[in-house]
Order: sequence, then C-alpha cells, then structure tokens
Amino acid sequence: MGSPLAKNNAFGVGSPSWNLPFPSGNLTAAEILAYLPHWIKSVDVVDRFITNGGKSFTIAAVINEFRQLPGNGDAVFRPNSAQIMMSYAMRRAGFEEWTVGTHWNFERPDPSFSETDLNVQTFRLPCETHPKSHPSGKDEYQLKLNEPAEPIEFKTLALHIKVHPSGCDALDLARCVQYAVAHPDENWSFPNDFGLLVTKLGGPAVITHSHLDRQIFRRREAYFIEHSMAPTSGSPLKRMMDADGLVQVGGRRKSGRLANKVTVNLRDYDSDATDVEDYRSSRSGYSFPAKKRRLNRIPATPGSPSNDSDFSEVESEPDDEVPEAELVSDDELISPIKAARSRTAARKASQIIRSLSTETQRNIEDIAKRKLVSVSRPVSSPQRSQMPPSHVPKLPVVVSPEVMSLARAFVPRQPIYLPPPVLSANRLRVDSSTLFLYAADGCTTEAELWASALSSTRFNGPRRHPPFRELHRLTDPHPHDVSDWAENIRWAKEQHAVFGSDTWTEYDHHLELVTAHRRMMWASEEAIMSRS
Repeated sequence: MGSPLAKNNAFGVGSPSWNLPFPSGNLTAAEILAYLPHWIKSVDVVDRFITNGGKSFTIAAVINEFRQLPGNGDAVFRPNSAQIMMSYAMRRAGFEEWTVGTHWNFERPDPSFSETDLNVQTFRLPCETHPKSHPSGKDEYQLKLNEPAEPIEFKTLALHIKVHPSGCDALDLARCVQYAVAHPDENWSFPNDFGLLVTKLGGPAVITHSHLDRQIFRRREAYFIEHSMAPTSGSPLKRMMDADGLVQVGGRRKSGRLANKVTVNLRDYDSDATDVEDYRSSRSGYSFPAKKRRLNRIPATPGSPSNDSDFSEVESEPDDEVPEAELVSDDELISPIKAARSRTAARKASQIIRSLSTETQRNIEDIAKRKLVSVSRPVSSPQRSQMPPSHVPKLPVVVSPEVMSLARAFVPRQPIYLPPPVLSANRLRVDSSTLFLYAADGCTTEAELWASALSSTRFNGPRRHPPFRELHRLTDPHPHDVSDWAENIRWAKEQHAVFGSDTWTEYDHHLELVTAHRRMMWASEEAIMSRS
C-alpha cells in the first residue's frame, strides 16, 4: 500500500493522498474539496465537477473557504493552480490538450454519471487511470507509488480545516469528521469505516437540490460576481484573492517581492518521479515567468490567451506535486476583469442628461417669466384692433449631439444577460393551491386573491420569509417609484421578456445580486424620467 499522506504541503502537511481510495457513499463537492482536495487529480472527480458547472475559480473558492493553507495566513489556492492540476490529470489519462473550457469536446470517462448521483464508490484513483512511470532502477518505488494509499484516521481529515462544511454544503462526511474529532478515544478509519460511522450517526443524510454540485458552485460563482464589481475610478483595476478565495479590490503587496515577479514553485524536490510537465496559464490575469523544462510525455500547447478554454504548458505538475498556495499581499495588482468602460460612459451620459435637464428647466422658467411679464404689464387705453398675437413663439432648446446620440441608442439597446439562479422545479410557487399563503385577508373573489398575492406592494417591499415570489410575476410598480425594489422588479421583467429568465425571486440574496448588477449598467425609463 502507498503512503496515505501527500509528500508536498500544497494543502498543508499531512493532507490525504490523491490515491486514498474512495468510500462507498455520497459526498458533496464541498466535502471533497474541504477534506480531500488532492482528489481533483482524479479524472472522475474532474469530470463530475466540470460537467456540473464547476470552474477553476469556483473550485479554488471552495478550497479557500474551508481550508487553512500553509503560509502566514495570507496564502490562497489560485484558480490557475486548480486548472493546472486538473489539466495535468486529464491529459495524462489520455485526454490530449484538455482544458476546462474544452471538456465537452471529449467523450466523458463514464457517461453514466448523473448530476443527482453524489456516490463516489466507482471513482478511480490517479494511480489507476494514469499511473506514474518510475526512474530507472527503482522498480519497488514505482510499485508503491502506483498502489492505493493506506486508510487514515477520520480525525486526520480535520487537519488544516478552517471551517467545516455545513448546511447545504455537507452530507455525511462532515458529520463523521466532526464526530471523530469530538471523540478522539474512538478509532475510526477512512474510508473503511465510513459506512459504519454514517450508520452510527443515524444513516445517510437526505440529498436535496441544494446539495448538488451545480448549486454549490453557483453559490460561490454568485458571490464572486457580486464582489468583483469594477471600481468607479478611472485607474486600472486591481484585485487580490482574500483568504476565502474571493475577489477583493485594492491593496498593495506587503512582501519585498516585485509585483511583476510572481512565481509558483510546482516542483517537489523530494520526489523521485521524472515524468513532469511544464504548464503555464494566466487564468484571471495571473502571470507567471516562463521556465524551460523537459517535457517527456505531452507535446507543448501553442500559446494563446489564457482562460478556462486555453491552457499553456510552462509550469511542472506531476501527480505527486501540486502548486503550493501562494501568499497574497497588499500590493499585488491583478485585474479580475477588463476595465468596465461602460460605467464611465454611463456616468458621462448621466452628467450630460442632468445638465440638459437643468438647461431645459432654465429655459422653461425663462419662458414662464417672459409670459408672466407680458401678461402683467399694464396697457394704456387698449383698443379692440390691438389683439394679442395668436401664437407665441417658443424658445428653441438646444440639444447637444452627444445627448441625441445617447437618446437614439437608448431605444434599440440590448439588455445585458445575467445568468439566473438555478432553483428546484418542485419549489413552492404561487398557484391555486398556495394562493391563500400570499393573499391578504378580506379578499372575496379569486381575482382579488391573485391581485393581492402578486402585488408588488403587498408586503411593503419584498417578502421576508419563504416561499418567495418570482419578481417577473409581480405587478408593475408605480411609475414614480424608483426605489431599488421597484427597479429590481422592472429589471427582472425585462430579463424574463428577453431571455426567459424566470428564477429571480425576492429572496434577499437574489435582490442583492440584481441590485449590484443593475446599478452598474442598467436603468429603467421610469428612473430616467424621474431625473428629467
């Protein structure tokens, strides 16, 4: 049997080996990445995560959320490192030039996998799908390296855990690990005793829609989008990854390294393995200096723009080596997204419109004053032949070409699509059977019940407790109401009309996402008219 612990300390000294066998039972994506992060070297784990909506940055975000990485407290696991680990495993297993973005171009390792199946019993280890070659004269070493690792104590899985998965992120493994930590006198081994311990704790937990991988990754993706809004200043965008693996804006590096000298040491010098590869990827704007090394098995990938679909080989990543967590300091400047010029244009347009509105108001007041003077001026001995003119010419309002261009572009503008949340098809909705839960007391007819249940003013704002109503089904707010609540409803109605999005609800987290997106790049006609 191989060693149960990984040689390197990318996820912390004593982290479980990637060749630790899979148990018979259900594991969530959060539990896998929290307790056994080296398992993303398994092609079956990679296939499950990517097929179910995982991305490099969401996988890294989950790891950073639950694990305390080696370092002085500022270390994070980068999306680029997740991409390197997964790409190396898939390419070694025969999926040449595989990347996260090209996953659907390949035949799945096991097409029978279902999104709702969280059982990992049939998952294969790296030593089975892409066994390592061995240095000459070290047959015994190769034999041990390509064997499944020995079982470990359950409480060992709690090493380097910052916070245990809970709620919709956890099923059975999190309960077992916490029980083992709370009862150190009992001996439970993983994976052999997993089923026994689950039975002792009351049996397997019920899998809900929120436990699925897609929901777990979507929750981190939504948080990433919400916290990666572009700053209002015109300076270049700057970001850093915090301890949770999420985007933070601003800051400078505390270390003495130069900002453009970020390096990652992917080589484990204690390893005797020789089949190493060199990869490089600048996913999300991260840059690494090129280092020339020998490539033994996989041909080089031509350089191209780096993202989940493009992956270039510069840094080494054998099976027993993973990128170590990097220290992020305050002066590390990394751009999360391209500069959002639309915000600058929107601010300029808003200023022009406000100035135009002020100018128009002044012209109107001037006209009113002229009329008032002409009417109140005394006329001596008026004669019937001196009739007031039938038409009073109006002063022309000069509209600048910039404003006219913006006005012409407003009508044919295309809404910006924001991916809606994924909700269960069996969720509670407003229908004939639940109508009385939403409608106000005193309604006597069915029409009154429906009007009350879907009224945007029924609860003086959003409903504060479930079940939540879909925003696009609510009644139109008052035209003069330009509050965030009213604007969110108008935005959701437009998204439903144009893109068919029907899962944006009055749940507070949904409203926060909509408000952040809307304030950056959207305004209703009612809001524009209210400022005129």
